Amino acid sequence: MSAQFLGEYEVPVDDKGRIFLPAELRRNLEPEADDTFVVIRGLDGCLTGHPRNLWAQIAEKMLQLPWKEQRVRLYTRALLSQATEVRLDRQGRASLPKKLLDRAGIGERLVVIGALEHLEFWEPEAWQGYLAQAEPTLEEVAETLDL
Repeated sequence: MSAQFLGEYEVPVDDKGRIFLPAELRRNLEPEADDTFVVIRGLDGCLTGHPRNLWAQIAEKMLQLPWKEQRVRLYTRALLSQATEVRLDRQGRASLPKKLLDRAGIGERLVVIGALEHLEFWEPEAWQGYLAQAEPTLEEVAETLDL
């Protein structure tokens, strides 16, 4: 396995959509990513940031999907029309496009979580709501996983 992003961090979002990615997350970014993430509309209301080198693998898989199927076209169009490359500057800041921030309901603050090979960006209250919803079933789900 390559990059392993872990943890939860709440960070401010300035009026230009810039965030500061914590050093704990930046140091796990592989050199092949060139300090760049592909940020897409994620699932469950978040945004997802994939290191550029790992995004290439996802894109390759997407090229193999059966384009003639309407659900595939719908998914790929919705996903890729909102995708953008985001490069970290030397201070670890990145600018997230307003249209993506708006789609996730993110305003002046966001929660960034490490999810092994990618990052997720959440509106703080939505993240807390998601955790509260997941909490009662964590042990039940854990019993079904072979970890």
